[in-house]
Amino acid sequence: MDRDRRWHDFRLLGRMAAFGWRYRARWLAMLGATAAVGGLTGALFFFMHLLLQALMGHPEKLAALLTMVGMQAPDAVSGMRGLGLVMLALSPVMGLLAYAAFYLGSWMGHRCMQDLRATFVAHLIELELAFHSQLTKGDLLTRLTGDLQTMQRIFATIYGKIMQRPAAAIGAIVSLFVIDWRAACVVIFLLLPMLATVGALLRRVRQRSRRARERMADNLAALEQITSGIRVIKAMGSSVAEGERYARANHRLFDASMRLARSRSVVDSLTSLAIFAITGSALVGGSWAISRGWITADKLFAFIGALGFATSNLRAGNRAWGDLQEALPSAERVFEILDRPSRIVDRPDAVDCPAPRSLIRLEGVHFAYGPGDEVLNRLDLDIPVGKTIALVGESGAGKSTILNLLPRFYDPTAGRVTIDGVDIRSFRQRSLVAKVAIVQQDSFLFDDTIAANIRYGRPEASDAEIETAARRAHLHDTIISLEGGLGYATPVGDRGERLSGGQRQRVAIARALLRDAPLLLLDEPTSALDADSERHIQEALGELMKGRTSVIIAHRLSTIRHADIIHVLGKGRGVIESGTHRELVERGGEYARLVSIQELR
Repeated sequence: MDRDRRWHDFRLLGRMAAFGWRYRARWLAMLGATAAVGGLTGALFFFMHLLLQALMGHPEKLAALLTMVGMQAPDAVSGMRGLGLVMLALSPVMGLLAYAAFYLGSWMGHRCMQDLRATFVAHLIELELAFHSQLTKGDLLTRLTGDLQTMQRIFATIYGKIMQRPAAAIGAIVSLFVIDWRAACVVIFLLLPMLATVGALLRRVRQRSRRARERMADNLAALEQITSGIRVIKAMGSSVAEGERYARANHRLFDASMRLARSRSVVDSLTSLAIFAITGSALVGGSWAISRGWITADKLFAFIGALGFATSNLRAGNRAWGDLQEALPSAERVFEILDRPSRIVDRPDAVDCPAPRSLIRLEGVHFAYGPGDEVLNRLDLDIPVGKTIALVGESGAGKSTILNLLPRFYDPTAGRVTIDGVDIRSFRQRSLVAKVAIVQQDSFLFDDTIAANIRYGRPEASDAEIETAARRAHLHDTIISLEGGLGYATPVGDRGERLSGGQRQRVAIARALLRDAPLLLLDEPTSALDADSERHIQEALGELMKGRTSVIIAHRLSTIRHADIIHVLGKGRGVIESGTHRELVERGGEYARLVSIQELR
């Protein structure tokens, strides 16, 4: 199991490294600069060893080294001065290499994160509507904010620490072997058990980090429900109960976070203990070796200096690896979405969808949102081109599902949807959606201007075309009279909060008019409006439906009185009545009962 987990971790890191491979020239330059910094640092300890030898009466090796670079050192003091001049000459090179290593590491981390964000959001948008319906907002927000932000830390750790700290430590370790290979072997032998123990502890960090991320998602979900349902909470006087419910979720998050903190604390404390123990062992063992003439004092002090540098970099690398283990669950959660293919895909031989000419038809359609949640059962429904078709019936009868099937936001569980006898799965979905305009009960507006929201379905539309669409939607005069005098440049605010419900609906209708699609889908466009707003919307809808095939869902039956065909759906029973408003009222069935309830006779 542990081996499988390690292999899984390395595959995960490999996938992340693949984002950097496309920039491999910079990657290799970063590694080269890092290796050069490590090499020069290791050489520094070797030079210090030679200097200590010279100060203790053996200047010949340092003199020989300085002679190679054209300098003379007849005695130890001259050698010290010569070595200082060499280091001064190399200091700009060292500074440039260190800058290049840090800058290139940061560039790689940020660029990989930019690519990952773009890939993640593009894939998220392409996933079918069912995915977005099933994933809780709290979980999605955690992945979009917390998990992606943690991925930024992962990339920074990989390119800024994991690939750089060990290189610096390796340079120092090489100098240990050059100074005294026997002592270096002893140190490595002492380090191996520590590294194995830390590796085992880091696996626990990984497990507890994943649990903490799950608890964070639960916490955000609870918080999102409170903020979304604040009116209901206030109206029902349940503030205390909701506060207690959130407190429980918050406490679970605290417990998970503290378990993670304890695991990280154990790793850090063990690392500090090991560094002190190894350094202390080197001093004790070194004193014993000096007393027996196995090592000279100059070697011992140079060795301890190099060992201190190596262990400090190993500690930093170990801490970075711990950060990586803590962050990997976030990478898993991000790749879970990236690895999930969209279930609405174009066939290899798919063609562009033509404009409907005669008939749109649902043939023997079954649909279920999940096991035991069947909504449609062998539904047959005709939508003649150019006609207005209304769908009414009790909640759960499948009205909104039918609207989602027509632009292929969902695929039927069985059966098919056809346009002029051709299964819509034979068309490219983008071209199919281009033939559809949708106006919903609570039409979403982006935090932009009125003009930008109307233009959203046709980015290339001119200002004159936008104004024409607004006039047809009975919206132009309202726009011109808005406070601030900005007209079409008026910001609508988050979700259109600066506009009234009726104004938002008319912006959505203008957007649909500008899109000029042959198939119009209306999902209860007037259900949440007052009488005056409904009158304006009815006038705008009348303009919108001219010359189009329209499918409309409405609980307010006044909206559909003039529909060409009204289909009454029953829950689990499909279409139970069809006809015009007058025919269905005279028939005295389910539709007539609904009409009598709303007192429309």
